[in-house]
Amino acid sequence: MIDINSTGFNLSSIIGYGTFITHNLWKDKANVEVCLVKNFTRIYPKGSWFPYTLRSNGSLKALKFDVNNRELKTLDLIEGVYEGLFERVITPIYLKNDSKSFAFIYIPTEKTIESQNLSLELDKVDRWEEEILKCNEIIHKFPELII
Repeated sequence: MIDINSTGFNLSSIIGYGTFITHNLWKDKANVEVCLVKNFTRIYPKGSWFPYTLRSNGSLKALKFDVNNRELKTLDLIEGVYEGLFERVITPIYLKNDSKSFAFIYIPTEKTIESQNLSLELDKVDRWEEEILKCNEIIHKFPELII
């Protein structure tokens, strides 16, 4: 999960499953690749402008990319970690060659799940894939995200 790159900086692997993908937060990052995340399901509730992931028996495809400590703190701010909206947890991921690795994923806290009435029933078809399909560059570079 944590690597040391050639410049000597600690890097942490992050899972981008929503706006980190569509808002191109992966673009200037190291080691970007598609991964499979098991035991989570992405939901995109109607009326929301971003998706969530909930623990489940399902899986989702996402982008794994590496960030330095400063970038990790910025992502924590974006995700509302310090406000108790999301938490950053470590989870196993599976890369193209079926190798297992580990990365951080941002998931809603119990407080957020309750306040937003989040459940797997809100999105049974992964509507966020429609948002990814609108991003031609992503589809061209990472077609396996939606295949």
